[in-house]
Amino acid sequence: MRRFPFILLLAAIASPGATPARAARSAALDLVTLQAREDVAARHALEREAHMDRNVDLLLSLMADDFVMVDGGAVQRPSRAETRARFDAYFKAVKFHKWDDLAPPSIRVSRDGTLASVLVRKEVVLVPADAAADAKPVRTVFAWMETWEKRDGRWMLVALCSTREPTPEG
Repeated sequence: MRRFPFILLLAAIASPGATPARAARSAALDLVTLQAREDVAARHALEREAHMDRNVDLLLSLMADDFVMVDGGAVQRPSRAETRARFDAYFKAVKFHKWDDLAPPSIRVSRDGTLASVLVRKEVVLVPADAAADAKPVRTVFAWMETWEKRDGRWMLVALCSTREPTPEG
């Protein structure tokens, strides 16, 4: 892993029209975006942990105070208290069997490393919290886009746009 930055620098220097200063800037930007991609991927993984553990505090720690949700044909800007109440009720009502990405998420980071988007297809399998042990789980597949912004050195989830895969029933 330590050789990766050196290889980036060599590739940048070897490119046509590259100057050492331009190559160094390019390599530094590549390192910034690589590190940002890793950081955002780790935050995205914490979303799964929060759902599987039904941990509202962990989930809220990932979200900006001005979080925006686009879902069901509506743009919502819930307050922190509204978001807490929504997820608290949701997590008390269900038990997750799965909250898994169906493929590795596509993570794109701005050149300056301050803004990122995550595109993902997610399989969610759950049962009501009070369901019998033999209850049939409900499976839903979502596709969504998350927007993350680096604020005061921390990546915060600022927006999420979610869609559901149509069910065979309609």
